[in-house]
Amino acid sequence: MCTVIVVGTAHYVDGACTSEKLHEIIMEINPEVVFCEASPEKLPKYLKRTDVNTPEMNVINRLTQEKKSIEIVPVDVNEDPFDQRLEEMFELIKREMEEYLGATRMLHNETYLKGFPFLNSMDCDKICKDKNSMEKYFININKMKYKGLSNFYSQWLKWNDLRENQWINVIYNYFKINKPKKAVFLVGAGHRYRLIDKIKNTHNNNEDSLDWDFYHFK
Repeated sequence: MCTVIVVGTAHYVDGACTSEKLHEIIMEINPEVVFCEASPEKLPKYLKRTDVNTPEMNVINRLTQEKKSIEIVPVDVNEDPFDQRLEEMFELIKREMEEYLGATRMLHNETYLKGFPFLNSMDCDKICKDKNSMEKYFININKMKYKGLSNFYSQWLKWNDLRENQWINVIYNYFKINKPKKAVFLVGAGHRYRLIDKIKNTHNNNEDSLDWDFYHFK
């Protein structure tokens, strides 16, 4: 059986969520390949930039410099049709929905204190899923108040579907061709619960001989 261990990340360095800790996790797992949430076109540019300070990019840069026998495979789409409006939408929901602001703070605080074990837990998955439900509720009841927001949010959801489906397909195709025994997939923790649902609904793990491990930190 081949295994891909999904390691959810926060896309920022803070508290217990450090690049050093993520590097330790990958060294402990000792994978043959690391899949990352970047496109083949953008990954080389990210690795050259000094202003990109995320645990994932820092670790990938370190693995490359250390010349570890771990292949780095970018899996993301290259397009990014969204701009500052995405951050503005989330800030709007936080300002006007107290429960959403509370969930956001809880997510950040637990990540700061506990790091990657929390980001890869059922508790984190539940908060992310609850936040997504609150976003949809807010958008639905404010269709008339904020013109165009509903359409913008729908486009964002479709874009996430496109990306997540590509990640899954690229990883499956890589395993079919290269047949590694163990891999790590570094991905934003907010995508985890949707990836779990997509894999359950569209793939038979036994048939594909690929085991997805979402709870490595149990």
